[in-house]
Amino acid sequence: MVTVAFFNLKRQDGAMKQRFFVKLGVIAALILTGCASTGAFSADIAEREELLRPWIDLTGANSGALRGLPSAAPHGGAGYVMLRHPTAVSARGNDVYLVDAGLRRVFRYGRAEQTLTPFTSLAADAGMSVYAAPDMSVYVTDPARGQVLHFAWDGTPLPPLSSPGNLGRPISVTVDEGNGQLLVADALYDQIVAFNNLGRALSVIKPQRVRAISAMAQGPDGIYVVDRLARQVVVLGRDGSYRYAFGAGTLANPGAIAVDRSNLVFVSDNFDQTVKVYREGRLVATAGGAGAAPGRFNNIAGLAVDGGLLYVVDSLNARVQIMLIVPQPLDTKGE
Repeated sequence: MVTVAFFNLKRQDGAMKQRFFVKLGVIAALILTGCASTGAFSADIAEREELLRPWIDLTGANSGALRGLPSAAPHGGAGYVMLRHPTAVSARGNDVYLVDAGLRRVFRYGRAEQTLTPFTSLAADAGMSVYAAPDMSVYVTDPARGQVLHFAWDGTPLPPLSSPGNLGRPISVTVDEGNGQLLVADALYDQIVAFNNLGRALSVIKPQRVRAISAMAQGPDGIYVVDRLARQVVVLGRDGSYRYAFGAGTLANPGAIAVDRSNLVFVSDNFDQTVKVYREGRLVATAGGAGAAPGRFNNIAGLAVDGGLLYVVDSLNARVQIMLIVPQPLDTKGE
């Protein structure tokens, strides 16, 4: 299926440009995520958004494994699980992993299967984050125990990652695709611990010019660290050396972060309930605002990028909003 569309895109400087593009597979993707609810775009959001457009809401799905889930709601019928308080997300191809602190479970949502199934028997809480690695294994941070849990694709437990004296409150995991090392950000010691693929701690990265680590992502320019105290994002080299920073003056309460392969950086700001989008350190778009309508948020607890989709954990609205990252023409820079 081919969808042809015109969009009026409003840049940060207010100029309007009409762009034409062909989007392949949108209808097919809608079918794959058929259990999620759709919503109409509000006029003010459509006018303001440059790079992000509301697409669908994931609020629940059918499940074939309800045992041990007393909170599974009958609202959607027998065998249906409603999200209650999602707090983290990660996506890799067909698989979307969610931490729901209300249901106290880590779930895997299969886009093709249209199911939301408990991934492990682990009792999850709001402090945990999840990361789907390139090798299809899954990491779950366990801040309370100072370790990172590791699972095979089918949920089989693998040896956890720990480093006494270096990991006290792990909060974020990513893989450095340049060297294959696993990077774990620790909020107690405000440092990053690098592990090899066997789970052995290799080195400790002391980020320069970072006061307090609250989130981390890997991207084309290196390691992106959210410094909540300084209200900015600091980009580091692989050795922790300072490269550049951005967001000061535009971020008031930064939280989650995600970076795509084109170096678009998405940062949540719970001061005004928005997702702010940066490119090369420059603010290029702002999406959202407080509310429950499509494209509005109430406590953004997590972000994840996979392909042309941005997953936004809209925690207090009990949903994960999936947003389209609108393809941008190459001639907009400097216009």
